[in-house]
Amino acid sequence: MEGDISDSDRLTLVRAAVARVSNRELQAALDRSLDPSVPIPKPMGNALKALRKHRDPGSVLDKAQYRATVPYVAALIADDSLSGTIEALGDHSDDPTREQLLDALEQVRASYPDEILAVMLASVADGDMPASDLCFELATTDERFGLTTWSEFGAAIDVVPAKSAVPSTTTPEQREARRLKKQKEAEERRKRMEASHKAGEQLRRARKKVRAGGGGDPVGPLTPAGAATASVAPHLTRRAVLTPPEEEEFERDDPWTAGVVFAWIPFDSVDPEQPDVDGKSRRCVVVAGSTSHLLVRPGYSEGGLKSRDWKSVPLRHWRAAGFDQPTWIDIESYRIPRDGVDAPVGWLTPDDWNALW
Repeated sequence: MEGDISDSDRLTLVRAAVARVSNRELQAALDRSLDPSVPIPKPMGNALKALRKHRDPGSVLDKAQYRATVPYVAALIADDSLSGTIEALGDHSDDPTREQLLDALEQVRASYPDEILAVMLASVADGDMPASDLCFELATTDERFGLTTWSEFGAAIDVVPAKSAVPSTTTPEQREARRLKKQKEAEERRKRMEASHKAGEQLRRARKKVRAGGGGDPVGPLTPAGAATASVAPHLTRRAVLTPPEEEEFERDDPWTAGVVFAWIPFDSVDPEQPDVDGKSRRCVVVAGSTSHLLVRPGYSEGGLKSRDWKSVPLRHWRAAGFDQPTWIDIESYRIPRDGVDAPVGWLTPDDWNALW
């Protein structure tokens, strides 16, 4: 493609790629959007939930009310294949050459159909990463991916005359700021996907060693160095409710289960008065753990929105648990890196723990 690739071009390519995915794959991606460890803004999550309930989500995905969800759906579809491609690229994953990327794609084509790889390439092309333009060029010129006529998909965009008649007032500085923001978000997403893939591999190797009788305490391989070996978990009468992906990655009997730790939790929405502040450190309850990550539910103080949410659970013994004021525990779980999190400052009582489930 000659000239610069516009944001509209990138989005059109994503839409064209997702449109070729089967309803079965689309539904599986929408199901994965329910995983609390997947970083999806709340309004977008609501739209994805609405799509899940539709009998034929593929037929409505490109309608105006759902079109904003397409990049998120594409990322969910591409998640596994992107992890496999990153692994195949190895040290070249940040900025591969065309030959390196083609070689990596040949390695993963045995595991993923070309339609899924097309979505993966389009999703990366939409992310403003170093390899974005290369992925765009490859997706739109290689006939295997079925996107050589991608530009025709742009004709389906609904044009609103009132807006199209208004000249753009966006300055070059604003465009550059948006580009850098998208690049940062894409890089963070890539790192999260890569870390998730490595953590999963590490956990699977540890479990395989335990099952094979690799020696030592079977808890050993799953317990991070320096972590306390005692936990209040054996005294708890209710088990944490985990999603299938969480079941695969995390252990309920982690030594820190029911412990209270400090963790950085993102805000549900951006504060217009503080747009650069996207979260804060909160006391959280550990739900489960792995060698590299913790699954936590954050606590919120009295008077905030969460304390007025009927789904949030108030703690009866908040002082004993290490909180400094009346606290409500959110129903949402967050996946956080274990590295850098200090040992628990307190533990939930069995009564408070059981109330969470």
